[in-house]
Amino acid sequence: MKIQGWEKISGFTYKGYSIVNPIHNASEEVYYATVLDMNHIVASEWDIELTATPVKGVIKFSIKDNVTQHLLAKSHLTKTNIDTLQKFREQYEMLVDDILEGAQHYTASKVAKNINGGTTGIIGRVMNTGTPVTYSIAPQSSSVNVLYGSSSLSTTFTPAHLLQTIKNLQEEIDKFNSKQW
Repeated sequence: MKIQGWEKISGFTYKGYSIVNPIHNASEEVYYATVLDMNHIVASEWDIELTATPVKGVIKFSIKDNVTQHLLAKSHLTKTNIDTLQKFREQYEMLVDDILEGAQHYTASKVAKNINGGTTGIIGRVMNTGTPVTYSIAPQSSSVNVLYGSSSLSTTFTPAHLLQTIKNLQEEIDKFNSKQW
């Protein structure tokens, strides 16, 4: 599996994710590159790997987290899917979209679970306690926190007030998410 012009993909950028350092092994059966997240100050890295599989003509295209080596996205391609740099770029963009869509779905479901999670969610806990809950925006630390619950930054909410605030926040999150797409 020889990919012509592999070294020329350096600099391909899509939605702030830029490919750098394209290399391959000596037999040109495995191709590698790094993806930098240019959207953040501390750029996280992903690893791209294209590998010929035992099934003749099938190429495994995967993107992994550089630190954890967690598989973020993968695709099985044929040589014709990546025989030009433009076709490779299209495949790369589809995988980046898959990763971003998965991250957005995970975040939205995690927020909903934390808010609505039955007896373990925020709403369930407030409804079951029936007592005021004190929340503080004072800095937290592992040592004794003298400010927590007693500073001017603390606010005491009744369960009804807290429920209404959470519902208002959820509506704002839903509005924000609907405007992004």
